[in-house]
Amino acid sequence: MILSLTGNVVRCRLGAVVLALGLVATAAHAQPERAPVRVDAAGLRAMLAALGYPSRESGNESGVELEIVLRPPDGRAITTRVTLSKDGAIVWLVAWLKSVPPGRTISGNAILGMLAENDAIGPMHFSYNESRRWFFLNKPVVNQDLSADRLRAELAHLGSSVARTEALWDPDRWR
Repeated sequence: MILSLTGNVVRCRLGAVVLALGLVATAAHAQPERAPVRVDAAGLRAMLAALGYPSRESGNESGVELEIVLRPPDGRAITTRVTLSKDGAIVWLVAWLKSVPPGRTISGNAILGMLAENDAIGPMHFSYNESRRWFFLNKPVVNQDLSADRLRAELAHLGSSVARTEALWDPDRWR
């Protein structure tokens, strides 16, 4: 009985050694994790051009800003600025919606509607520039292995969101 118990202990230890060697061999042959790739300003410009969006370049406080025009199926033209965040982690898609005419009061109900919609569409969100009296729809896109197909889909989503929410941000449609 003692001999049998010792034999089981030896077999268990031998099994543990074989298992450990197998794990070490697997780890040695495993591929190192590839760091996510970020698109830079030149790559973003090239990607937009490949998607059929000629861009006009302007500078802003965080670097290069590319202006394009989205043309969703309803035929409207949506001026959109595409820019990288300061750290390059986010590609910002910013649709310029509409200005509030001078002398026109901004509807409290419209603002409440946009705030409520922000909860529904987040992290995309509405914003307002007081000095320009202009509304925007801002869409952050994580800049991690960003492909042209994904950028096309994000731009299409922004365009459809602009059309769907027009009654909220267009002063001509406020009641």
